Amino acid sequence: MTILDVLLVILIITAIIVGIYLIFALRKLNNTLDVVQEDINQLNNRLEPILQNLTIITEKVVKISEETEKRIFDISNTIQNVRNTVSKFSFRKDEYSSRNPIQDLLNNVSAISKGVSAFWRKLYN
Repeated sequence: MTILDVLLVILIITAIIVGIYLIFALRKLNNTLDVVQEDINQLNNRLEPILQNLTIITEKVVKISEETEKRIFDISNTIQNVRNTVSKFSFRKDEYSSRNPIQDLLNNVSAISKGVSAFWRKLYN
């Protein structure tokens, strides 16, 4: 045997060893990928109910938010209606008079009572 034949045998043996090593390495990698796939499936099974619960919670929060917006709008309208009603009863100064309606009413009642008392005094005196 020549040196070339010896080197060729060594090369063939090395190739066989590398081939066997690659087979075992690929098998180990395949097993690891199977374990990872199983872990991902378990994680998916655990996350699915959580995601469904989050969806339900999100829908409920949206409903509560919409209901709150409606209530706030109703309260705002009610407050505006109360303001409008109160503003109708508030005393405004006319262009011709500086008194408010209650003062005018009190002055009229006072004048009527003075007139009636003067009438009764004159009647009995």
